[in-house]
Formats: sequence, structure tokens, C-alpha cells
Amino acid sequence: MEARLRCPRCGYRAKSGSRCPACGFPLVLEPPGRLKIEVREPSMWRYGSAIGVAKGVSLGEGMTPIRSVGGVLVKDESRNPTGSFMDRGSAVLASAYPGDRAALPFMEDFTVSIATYLSAKGVSVEVHVDPAEATYADFILLAASPSVSIRFGRAGPFDLEYGDPYFLAGVKTIAYEIFEGARRIDSVAVPLERGLLALAVHQGFRELEEWGLMEAPRLILATHRGSTSSDIALWLREKSARIEEVEPAEAAKAAVYLARRGIYAKPLSAMAYVAASSEKNAVAVVTGTGLRRLGFTGRRRGGELQRRILGVLSGREMTAYQIWEALGGAASLRGVYKALATLVARGSVTYRYKARGRKKIRVFSAPKGIDKNE
Repeated sequence: MEARLRCPRCGYRAKSGSRCPACGFPLVLEPPGRLKIEVREPSMWRYGSAIGVAKGVSLGEGMTPIRSVGGVLVKDESRNPTGSFMDRGSAVLASAYPGDRAALPFMEDFTVSIATYLSAKGVSVEVHVDPAEATYADFILLAASPSVSIRFGRAGPFDLEYGDPYFLAGVKTIAYEIFEGARRIDSVAVPLERGLLALAVHQGFRELEEWGLMEAPRLILATHRGSTSSDIALWLREKSARIEEVEPAEAAKAAVYLARRGIYAKPLSAMAYVAASSEKNAVAVVTGTGLRRLGFTGRRRGGELQRRILGVLSGREMTAYQIWEALGGAASLRGVYKALATLVARGSVTYRYKARGRKKIRVFSAPKGIDKNE
């Protein structure tokens, strides 16, 4: 894949690769043009003019909500299809990938995300897993997918890895969405681990500032107390970002606080909320959740509610609320959502997103004649 790649640190330009051959810093994909928002597109691909890759696969990633929680604006990335901000990068990376097979390393969140998108595109995926490093939940999800094969032991080189410039081009759309949905902000807090998320968000805000659309907010990089800062974090600090250390107990308390308000964040993600809590006009980017429900499960016999939903949906396209109304009080709205999740997981129901103003709504459909008793 040839592209317009640039090193943010030293300015080196390249046509391929993920690291600068001059200084070793991650390369970023330069936008092909100024941002033009496609307002009818209900996903992050509304920013396609500045991504630089044509949409090849999408599962409705992006357009995640920004809501006020305890006086802090929270960008809830757990609402992405696999429960993580990674889906933004995976959508672009999978769209740009030209092959029909891909070998991947195992990495929590990333591998589940990119494997899901590659599978949706029809690419066969081979994941190399070190059993000592594998997280059980992600490993089981991958192992259950018919389009994913598991190989034990790390091997290389891999076809796709975390931090690819195409991946970062998708992640930077977090900044675009914050610009579009919460423009009057002074700072944005993101959790800091490797630093690639922070680099992508910085890139997005830098582009917006260069286009004269907004003044870039200050980045707050939330990290575990006592952890070592990466070279990316140190470079971002030179660009006015602030590194804030968070105690593990504070992160855990924040995760509980957010969970009680419907946002299920890992402690690492919750650190961003802690960091933003002491700021005015700040947005905390909650990057994801460890709780996943993907369509990798086997077929199960449906209950009465599922059969009734299939009957209502046959040949039609409806929101969950419209389905609930059509059922005439036969179930709670929450029960309808749970039944739909099961039907989607087994492939009996599909969904897509529609744009309604600045929001995206999910509409469900089932083919005519589908077996309601399967």
C-alpha cells in the first residue's frame, strides 16, 4: 500500500512502512484534502474526505456519544461495534488491505477488532497467540469465529499490526467528532499506554487547526502512577500535552462511578475521566470496555419473544422502539433489545445505521421467509 506518509517528529516523507526510517517515530497518513463532512453518513466515514482511504468495510463505527457525567464530558468509545476505539482504525486498515488472507499478532482489543473487520470483508485471518500473553475472553471470541484460525507461538512478519498509519488515520476521527459535537473545549484527556491513541488524536486536532476550523485543545495524557513515558508521550509533551499520573485506586473508583451511569470502562480508560475531572471544559475519551457481545457465537434455539420479533420484522426495517410498539406491550423495551442482540449474533437479523441529524440510529431487518423457529 503506497501512501502519503509523514513523520510528525522529523518531517521525513515516505511511501510505505509504519515507522520513520530516519528517527523511528510512527508515521502518519496525510489527509488528501480539507475536511468536508458528509452529514448523511451515519459513521466515521462522514469524514472520508480527510481520511484518505475509500470505505471498503464498515460496521457502523464512530459517531459515538458525548455525554455529561458528573460535570465532565465523556466520549464513550465503548459504543463501537467491538466495544473499543480500535474499530475506527480497523475499519480504515481493513478497507485499505488488498489481500485475501492476513496473519496477525495477538493483542488485547486490537486483534478482536481487526479480525472482525477483516472477516466482514471476506479476508481469512490467522492469529498467532502466545498462551502466556492471551487474555481469555478475547482468545475465546477469536477461536469461535469460523473465519479465524489460531496458531500458538509468535511468528512473523505479520501482515497488519497496531500502529499502522492507516489504523491511525481512522483513530484520528475521534478528534473530528469532538470538533463537530463539542467545539467549546479547552482540553481532551486520553488514557496513555503506548501513546499511539494520543498521537492519532493529536494529529486530528492539528489538522483541524491547520484548516482554520478550531484551536487545538490541550491533550492530557492519563497514565498509571510510576509508569515510564514512551517517546511518543515525551514528544507530545513538547507540543504542550500534559502527562498526568493517576493512582490505581482512583481509576478503579472512576470505573465504578461510570458503570453506575451506564458507561462500562476499563480502569485504564477510566483514568482519562479522573484526569478530566479536575479541568474546566474538558472531554474524557473512554476508549473501550472489556465486555463484548459479538456475532461469533453458535446457533441457539430462539424463544417466543425472538420468534415474535422475526414475525414483526419480516421484510421490513424498524428500530428497536418501533418493534417494541408493534409487539403491543408483550415485552419490555429492554427485553426487545436483548432478544435482538441474540438474533443478530446468530445471523437471523441484520442491522444498519441511519443518520438523523448529529445522531445515528440503528434499524433492524430480517429477510422474508426466515425460519422463526430456528
